[in-house]
Amino acid sequence: MISIEKKVVIIGGGISGLAAAFRLKQLSAGRPLAITVVEAGSRFGGVIKTETVDRCMLECGPDSMLTTKPWGVDLMKSLGMESQIFETAPEHRRAFIAGTDCLLPVPEGFRLLAPESMVALAASPCLSLRGKLRAAFEPFIPRNSAMSAGKLPEDYDESLSSFVRRRLGKEALDRLAQPLFAGIYTADPHSLSMRATMPQFLEYEAEFGSVTCGLKEQKKAPKNGRNNSSDAVRYSMFIAPEKGMESLVEELKKQLKDASLKTGCAVSSLRYLQDDRNWRISFADSSSLDADAVILCLPAQEAAKLLRQSDVELAGILSSINYTSSAVINFIVERQNVLHALDGFGFVVPSLLNKYILAAGFSSVKFKGRAPANLAILRAFVGGALFPHLMELSDSEISERAFADLCFYLSIKSPARGLPYLHAQVTRWHNSMPQYAVGHRQTVKAIETKVGAHQGLFLSGAAYEGVGIPDCIRSANQAAEAAINSLFQ
Repeated sequence: MISIEKKVVIIGGGISGLAAAFRLKQLSAGRPLAITVVEAGSRFGGVIKTETVDRCMLECGPDSMLTTKPWGVDLMKSLGMESQIFETAPEHRRAFIAGTDCLLPVPEGFRLLAPESMVALAASPCLSLRGKLRAAFEPFIPRNSAMSAGKLPEDYDESLSSFVRRRLGKEALDRLAQPLFAGIYTADPHSLSMRATMPQFLEYEAEFGSVTCGLKEQKKAPKNGRNNSSDAVRYSMFIAPEKGMESLVEELKKQLKDASLKTGCAVSSLRYLQDDRNWRISFADSSSLDADAVILCLPAQEAAKLLRQSDVELAGILSSINYTSSAVINFIVERQNVLHALDGFGFVVPSLLNKYILAAGFSSVKFKGRAPANLAILRAFVGGALFPHLMELSDSEISERAFADLCFYLSIKSPARGLPYLHAQVTRWHNSMPQYAVGHRQTVKAIETKVGAHQGLFLSGAAYEGVGIPDCIRSANQAAEAAINSLFQ
């Protein structure tokens, strides 16, 4: 009996698209499957981009992956890249928060919005005495009435701002939680969903009646055999490929040599042919492809445009997920001109300070060997939900204003001649960061229900269950596995 070859087309060549193709390849061993990945742009990798300038490795997008989310490490192992897993420098594994006139260490044991230890928080200069007393009162704040039974209702959600104000007070929100979350989600704390980003804190309140009590219990969890990741224990919290994040993309492309990888292929329409029971993908150059299954690895709003012809309601739900734009500025400076010790991985900036940058990273400190000893790589981030107007500035204006903030906090002195930095590179990421608004989990459930009604259609990417690289890889794996099950059931 001759097996008929099945065809899968993946639209979008970022990390989600490539990871989905690789997982399809793994799962289809011995099965007749043709895999095609089409990318509208000129390169694969999406926001992952690594460049080398003057022997300095510059990350223009994400620079690392969390090991507490194991899918990134797992992919590197599957690709044979385990020996290239590079850990953060052990001597400087801490971060700072910008104060009025200097950088302050993030309180020891502080987990994005709450402390494991009130003693450590009390010793921190990040909060005033009044702010510390309010935060210390957290265990005595009654749980939300919706959680009165000690269980988190399935549809319960609230914003980061609401949650932190209620549990720890306004000062903890403004000076700690807001900047730390902005460094991850570039989001407005008044609309960012707790349920979609940090549901464990809601669960701590529901189960223990206190976030700080919940954190203490969670700290004991590995001893009880719960929530224990061997990779999170084996490696530092953040890892990256030794040759930079883009080497992960290059290895994926290399191992997908049997698949068809096409750049410069903008999709103009996508429709399901009921008679043929397959999908037709039409391109801007008037060519087309037919596929038994399609995996859309696109921003939600781009996916909505392609699906409007097939399902207006699904397209409408996808369009409701908003995005923000941001820019990454890589600076190369002479190390001797930076008077700050750079004894950490970087710092975040509270929005109340009205600075131009959201955060900054010390790239040449975070991972050893990224720059010669006499140079330092500093990364600054601008834009996001709270400061979208900064994206309207020219590259030179963004560089100038970002560097002024770096000089203020890192005490960078100007050389006798020339610019205060050796190189500045601005990389803009337009509409690249999905915003998980309150109710996002319900939105994703509605999308999943609608997608499930379409034979051979699957979605993947940062818009749904997590914005990090490991989250995208997990999403890609799930889409690939669902596609294989539908094709060969």
